[in-house]
Amino acid sequence: MKKKLLPLILLGSMLSLFTLQGCVHDALEGETETVQLQQNPLSYIRKEYVKDMDIISGKQIEWENARTFKHDNNVILISVPVKNESEKLIEELTFRIDGDKISGHLWKFEAVENFSSEDHRLGAHEIMKKMTGNVTYIAMEGSMRYQIKVVDGKIISDISSKFSGDGDMDSCGKKCHGSIEEVVITIPNPPTNPQPPTGPPIPSIVVIPPTTNPNDPCVKAQAGSQKATDNSKTQKFSDAKQGILNNFNQNGKENGVGMGRDTPNGELKATGVQELNANSGDISNPYAYPEADIHNHPGNTPPSAGDVYSMIKYYNSHPSFNTRYIVTPNGTVYALVITNANLFESFITNVPPSQIPGFAPNFSGDMFADYVDIPNRETGMAHVLDKYNSGIALTKMDSNGNFKKINAKPNSNGGYSQTPCP
Repeated sequence: MKKKLLPLILLGSMLSLFTLQGCVHDALEGETETVQLQQNPLSYIRKEYVKDMDIISGKQIEWENARTFKHDNNVILISVPVKNESEKLIEELTFRIDGDKISGHLWKFEAVENFSSEDHRLGAHEIMKKMTGNVTYIAMEGSMRYQIKVVDGKIISDISSKFSGDGDMDSCGKKCHGSIEEVVITIPNPPTNPQPPTGPPIPSIVVIPPTTNPNDPCVKAQAGSQKATDNSKTQKFSDAKQGILNNFNQNGKENGVGMGRDTPNGELKATGVQELNANSGDISNPYAYPEADIHNHPGNTPPSAGDVYSMIKYYNSHPSFNTRYIVTPNGTVYALVITNANLFESFITNVPPSQIPGFAPNFSGDMFADYVDIPNRETGMAHVLDKYNSGIALTKMDSNGNFKKINAKPNSNGGYSQTPCP
């Protein structure tokens, strides 16, 4: 069936965000594993990827009933059922494949009522729509884990979220367990240009430019985006960014740098690189007018809910602060910029952080549900920051070194596509 191209663009964006954090092999071994993964992904996952993983030890994994999903003849997702004796429990393993990278997760659906035999054939989100109970989602690598409560198919709250400071949370999204639909692009023959009519000359047309719409999200983020761009083109920023990545290559942790000025219009200064924790930490900013900070996310992930809430908290004590940069090992650079600090109080009241002791804060309620429902995490963050009037915008550095706000636009398939501001 012919469908529009947008679902696969969204799916492709989703897959580009998931990376495998495994051991570093030498070039020859890595090349061999890549070939094995691409030629027989299920066999490679079964024999190599999950080997010796405690999380699946003792489980009856039904490899023979694995389902594979393809795009352009490449396997991009594999789901494998896990057999158990309880009629109120469904377990499933999912493996996302992006080139030579795999991201594995264990789903647990614990319902109040018994599941039917047909329910075992459904994808994760289809199961959730039919149940009341708890859903647990666990990364097969690392410490990421969250649990949500579902009542009559609707997410009520996140019960126990354990996210790393870099927001290391994968979201399945609406399309990840469904069928990958065929997409056919039809290019019609272009019409021939008609000959211009004869007659009197056409009078010139005066185009009056439209007035700027103050409610346009791009307009709201323009000043903050420009500020982030200007500071990022200084030598202080370049040195800080490189120093953070150098430290990460040595310690594998998050590292940060504070930036600020001694006077309101003074020279922009930067601290030395500060070693933080594995996935979180506080950056010291000793300047009289703190302006920005920079830190890395080891997992190549975009800004997290923890970054948003801690930014608001820091601004409330230091109103000169306006930008939080996040750099990743793959070269992507994000910036959270303040668009309207007057919204902070109502935002915190309406969407208080969900805080588990020892872990970074996360979104709560409907905002959390909307966030995890969009598989592309850049798009999901941009969407909820705008929808819930946070007063903060997510921007991303383009190929010219300029920060552009990311916009999330709903499409006809029930998902969201991503467009940058001009």
